[in-house]
Amino acid sequence: MKSIKTAGSYFTMLVRFATFLSKQSDVPQRPEEISSAHVAAFKLSLSPGSQLPSAWRLRTLMRDAPCLPAATRAAILHGRLPERETDAVLAYSEDERQQILTAVRHDVRSARDRIRASRDLLDCYRRGETEADEERLGGALDVIDRTGDVPRDGAGRPFKWMRRYGGTGALVTGLCLTRLEAAAFSLLLVDMTGENFGTVGTWPAAHFRPDGGVAGAPALALVEGTKPRRGPDREYMVTPVEDLPESLAGLFVDGDDSEVRLFRSPLRVYLLLLELTELSRRHGGHDLAFGYVRTTKLNHGRWAGGIASSHTTDWAAGNGFPLLPRRGATTTGDVEEAPDDDSPEPDDQVTGLPSVDVLRLRQTALERIRRPVAHSRQTLNDRYLKRSPAVRREGREIVRTALEEQVAKARGRQQVPVFSAAFAAMAEEDPQRAAAEMGVGPDVLKRILAGQEDTVLASCADHRDGPDTPPGEPCTASFLACLSCRNARALPHHLPVQVYVHDQLAQLRTHIDPDVWAFRYGDAFARLTHLIGPPHYTAADREQARTQLTEQDRHLADDLLEGRLDL
Repeated sequence: MKSIKTAGSYFTMLVRFATFLSKQSDVPQRPEEISSAHVAAFKLSLSPGSQLPSAWRLRTLMRDAPCLPAATRAAILHGRLPERETDAVLAYSEDERQQILTAVRHDVRSARDRIRASRDLLDCYRRGETEADEERLGGALDVIDRTGDVPRDGAGRPFKWMRRYGGTGALVTGLCLTRLEAAAFSLLLVDMTGENFGTVGTWPAAHFRPDGGVAGAPALALVEGTKPRRGPDREYMVTPVEDLPESLAGLFVDGDDSEVRLFRSPLRVYLLLLELTELSRRHGGHDLAFGYVRTTKLNHGRWAGGIASSHTTDWAAGNGFPLLPRRGATTTGDVEEAPDDDSPEPDDQVTGLPSVDVLRLRQTALERIRRPVAHSRQTLNDRYLKRSPAVRREGREIVRTALEEQVAKARGRQQVPVFSAAFAAMAEEDPQRAAAEMGVGPDVLKRILAGQEDTVLASCADHRDGPDTPPGEPCTASFLACLSCRNARALPHHLPVQVYVHDQLAQLRTHIDPDVWAFRYGDAFARLTHLIGPPHYTAADREQARTQLTEQDRHLADDLLEGRLDL
């Protein structure tokens, strides 16, 4: 097992099975006495909701147990279990993501400004520079900072004058994050890094700075994290927490606006978290980056470390986001699940906001950064990106665009050039220029214009330079292949035959096997469609060409289509 929680679920399964066996009339005393009937009866005793997970765990525990009879193992493995139902984890839209992050950033700013203001007041008190009305407040903060507790009278009760400053809860949170503010930091770091929520929640305060904190060097902190699902050999990993490079900072920041840069730099958020939770570590005895102060613990256990999934749920409810069904009490670090007095009322919600789900938040981050985070490239592609409708649509669009480019490139490579009637008129006046434009010699141009080099669907610039015959030998290819030959030239007097052959191929398509038609005539039909269509000819040009078709042209085209012109 890769975690205590998973191992506990299997142990619970084993206890349940043993308890069931102890209540049978023929109680087995040894594993060898467990029969297939016992297994069948146990499966029938399970509730519908627990049948699938219990069957999975029973198989995992006992399918390879050598002490069980073969018939018992066969009964355990009997039947095909349905696939485990998993909820689709879909990324947030950008609008939904920004709605969540706007509330997160607000809480982070508020906590930073409050704690730094209290720290400034405490520093002034210790230097003896506070005003008279701030003397008591500074003294209270000094006691909290030094002892981890509020000032008390001889009977151990907090002084009543502290109510003037909001009470004990307001005083202790003046120097440290609250539980829900720590949850806001966790959501922000999950979005910025793409790490698992459980991994971020176990980050320690201790870290290594390869840059040495020197200004101008690439700012980076190496933080040790844990991810039990990776297995015992790879559970512990080092996560690079980076700052926004100077080369990119100018793209996002106007002038010296550190406020904007804070929320684009995982390192700056991490260092700010350490700054605002230092008191929790000092008095709570933990070494985690995430720390907070409980406002309900007046005498002991006030300072806590770690973060739990229930904290993000309570943070979401407190900011008006719809609540998600809890997936179970998953905790990391020294976390107490009992709600504090800063827990929100579940009724206080605002409609139109997305529910806050750390799995969806991480899915969104991975789709945005498109690089593996604590997993392999294959896992990123096959698990996270594959299940994303947006990524699938993007992938299909990329493939479609690439295929269209390749098809257009292939067709354009051997596309028959079409010369208009205006070109023929220009050739009468300036043969040299027309020959150069067509890419042939003046004598060849003259024969092409006179129709002496016509094949069937075009003219041939050099019939002794065929693509499939040795140089100097007459071309033996089918006249349909002229549509893809580099020597072909199309002029207006070819249009009647081209239109007729195109119409005949379209009619033939409905009378023969589609695969046969595509193999024999598909390419020629596509090239003819391009040849007689825009921008070369209009619909009116094609209609006029149909009226100009001679009987000789018709017989020639029929001979071509029926194969009588093939050698």
